Amino acid sequence: MTSTYSQIDDIMRALYECISGPPGEQDWARERELYHDDALITRTRVEGGRHIAYTFDIEGFITTTKPMLAGRSFYEIETARKTQKFGQIAHVFSAYEARETPESGDIIFRGINMLHLWNDGARWWIMSIIWDNEREGVSIPAHWFD
Repeated sequence: MTSTYSQIDDIMRALYECISGPPGEQDWARERELYHDDALITRTRVEGGRHIAYTFDIEGFITTTKPMLAGRSFYEIETARKTQKFGQIAHVFSAYEARETPESGDIIFRGINMLHLWNDGARWWIMSIIWDNEREGVSIPAHWFD
């Protein structure tokens, strides 16, 4: 029997599908399926000129993210990917755009997710994810995913 997340493409597609949707329709149960029990999820940002990193387990991430998405339509769409794999591990850089709807021409923000994946012999697990968004002075170079 083939696992739902037996391919890197499967887990990456699910990552973006889970967080995306109309108000209140993110798939948190499916989101939990993506992450290993020991996974770390790190949200980065700049606040008052200071670089900040908030690290969560999956439950902490869901608890803090639900209110941020409450009442708003939010879609994160993968635009490019670079994967390096060795044995049962993979390092994935995934560029994305956030939009109010998949068809919207207006981009809310763009950024890069960096994931470490592990395959247990049956499926891929997210072991860690960290991301950063574009901002003044920080943009995704056009050649980055050539």
